[in-house]
Amino acid sequence: PEKPHRIVKKHLPVPLHRKPIPDKTPPADQTTAPPSSEAPPAPSQATPAPGASSSRASHDPVTWQGALLAQLEKFKRYPADAMADHEEGAPTVTFSMDRRGHVLSVTLASSSGHPLLDQEAVALPKRAQPLPPPPDTVEGDPITLTVPVEFYIHSDHS
Repeated sequence: PEKPHRIVKKHLPVPLHRKPIPDKTPPADQTTAPPSSEAPPAPSQATPAPGASSSRASHDPVTWQGALLAQLEKFKRYPADAMADHEEGAPTVTFSMDRRGHVLSVTLASSSGHPLLDQEAVALPKRAQPLPPPPDTVEGDPITLTVPVEFYIHSDHS
């Protein structure tokens, strides 16, 4: 009997070139420094512009109004007749002033109930002028303010 021809296929061993698996961990120099895209931009608004610093207290509206009221307080006179009658009160006056601190008009906003005190309160802003000029942060020309003028007798009776 004939031997069946064995077809011998020569299997050439194909070497499996295993590609090295890429390391999933990034190089060390990237893990320490954050990517530049995530770094927040330096806020340029935070740095105050030169000259905008609060070195000049007069730029603060609150400070300015405080100076204004102190100026009125300095010129305030307690009417002698009102003091003799022990009249006390705090009339409120509305006055307008220009940017240079000159008083343009004064009106009585609310009465103290005592004409003498009301008259003195109305006369006070004009007597105290020129008032401290307003800072740039306070808008308006003229500027209208309403302030209470307090008349209280300090009880220093001897």
